[in-house]
Amino acid sequence: MGQVQLSDRQSSFIFYLVHQGKGRTEAARLAGFAAPRQSAFTLTQSPKIIAKIRQERNKVYQTELASTAVQTLKEIMEDTDAPASARIAAARTSLELAGDIGKHSQSQRNYEQNLAEMTPEDLSAIIDRWEGEKAALAKDITPV
Repeated sequence: MGQVQLSDRQSSFIFYLVHQGKGRTEAARLAGFAAPRQSAFTLTQSPKIIAKIRQERNKVYQTELASTAVQTLKEIMEDTDAPASARIAAARTSLELAGDIGKHSQSQRNYEQNLAEMTPEDLSAIIDRWEGEKAALAKDITPV
């Protein structure tokens, strides 16, 4: 399927909506539509505009937001002053995203159970496996 051709105003509407976080009417106004409210409604009913909005949102999710989300999860997990529930939720989310637990788990065992339900041995096995994977990825940078 080829690229969907959009007018400059349609492209601007999508830019303001997705990248600038504007509301539909405001995005239409900024894009130069004469009747922003009606135009916003019409635009968001168009399958080609809906598809392009989804495509642009996915780009944002997979680039800017993904990096921010990973950094946020890391900061919460490492923040010893954060509530334990927040640190556990961040750890669980990280494990799920990594594919180590949850419905998309790539590991040999089924880790769909709640972290709180795991035994210390289960958690230790996950940590040991990660350390092994990390060690396998390590590069020797010792000067020759």
